[in-house]
Amino acid sequence: MSENPSRGEATSPDVIRHLVLLGDALQNIDMGEEAETVLVPRPRNPWKLTVLEAPEVLRKGPARAIPAEASHIGICVDGGWAIETSGLLKGGAQSIGDALESLAAAADQFEEVFARLVAAAVEADVPTIVCTLVPARHYEASRQRAAATALAIFNDRIVRSATAAKLSVVDLRLVCDEDGDYASETVLSQAGVRKVANVARSALYEISREPGRTRVYF
Repeated sequence: MSENPSRGEATSPDVIRHLVLLGDALQNIDMGEEAETVLVPRPRNPWKLTVLEAPEVLRKGPARAIPAEASHIGICVDGGWAIETSGLLKGGAQSIGDALESLAAAADQFEEVFARLVAAAVEADVPTIVCTLVPARHYEASRQRAAATALAIFNDRIVRSATAAKLSVVDLRLVCDEDGDYASETVLSQAGVRKVANVARSALYEISREPGRTRVYF
């Protein structure tokens, strides 16, 4: 990390001094080292990462959960649990209608939580990006199609919430597009995490310098 950055550089709005990640996207990923090192191997300036999972933010409220010194926020959640809850991948639905009803109910539950994370970020009033769900990479074709279908429903809720709040979006469906991005069918590798971090960092820099309109990054 660079030492003694100039005052102008350290206070510039596009310098990420303290990134708060809202969500559990890093929970199941084997980093092998500190998350900050994986996300930004050679930072120009010292920076800090705080990860706040949804239950903590909802329990404490944004004013108490999000650190006052936060300079930027990223919202990135692991939607795998929601897709599994829908039952679409288990093949237990009796009809297409049953499957869609289960999926819609799971998406409603997911959107309620996600919208509250978005509201918390808006209240914090710092540059914020929203990430879509990481797409699965199932080996079985039928399972992959079902997962992609479910993913589209949940991502529609994410994009709708982000757009309503005038927040920019990082579309991970277009970022995580290679086998090397994955450690398993549903979990990113270190290389995949770093790839996402590079796009997210560029997005944060740009919206910090030019706020005011919703953009999609990939």
